[in-house]
Amino acid sequence: MKQPAGRAPRVLSTEARAALERLRRLCADWRGLEDGRSFGHPALRVDGAPFAVLDRYDGADCLWLRVPASEREALLATPGWFAAPYDPRHTALCVRLDAIDWRRARAHVRVSYALAAAPRPRPRRKAGR
Repeated sequence: MKQPAGRAPRVLSTEARAALERLRRLCADWRGLEDGRSFGHPALRVDGAPFAVLDRYDGADCLWLRVPASEREALLATPGWFAAPYDPRHTALCVRLDAIDWRRARAHVRVSYALAAAPRPRPRRKAGR
C-alpha cells in the first residue's frame, strides 16, 4: 500500500502500532483499500475517503470511524466512545483503543468502510458557469 506525501507521520505508541497492524489485517482484502495518513495520523481509506484513522485526543490513543446517524447516540452511551473533534457534520466518532472490543470492531470498521465507499454527491455548479 502506497504512503502519500503530507505531514510527517506521528510517533505511535506500542498500543497504537498493534491496533494499526490489527486493522490492516482485518481490512487486507477489501476493495480499494489505501493505506496513508490524515494530518500525520495513520489512516485507512477507500476511494480517497478515510474510514479508519488512528488518532490521539486528550492524551489517549483512539480510533476514528464513520458511523451512521442512527447509531451515533447508542455508541456515545458506550464507555470509551466520544464525539470526534473537528467533525462539523457529526458523521464520525472516536473510540479509545483501551476500550475497543476487538470482537465487535470488525463490524464497526466495515460500516465505516461502507459509508466512506458510498457515492458522494458532487458539488452543484452555479447557473451561468
